Amino acid sequence: MIRAYLLVITKPGSESRIANKFLKLPEVKDIEVVYGDYDIVMKVEFSNMDKLSEFVKNLRALKDIKSTSTMIAMQ
Repeated sequence: MIRAYLLVITKPGSESRIANKFLKLPEVKDIEVVYGDYDIVMKVEFSNMDKLSEFVKNLRALKDIKSTSTMIAMQ
């Protein structure tokens, strides 16, 4: 199992809407809207790196996402 933390910067005002949308996905284990350099911190789990990569690619393609940073957790 691959666990990762995604740090997301959104367009202003879209944080809560995006967080609520992604919280419904089974791969998203936890999500928080935060203040600071990032707008959302998301904990995700995938069975392999390809699935994580595809998730990040799709996340980055959303119009309200400005940038992301992925931190893969050591198990």
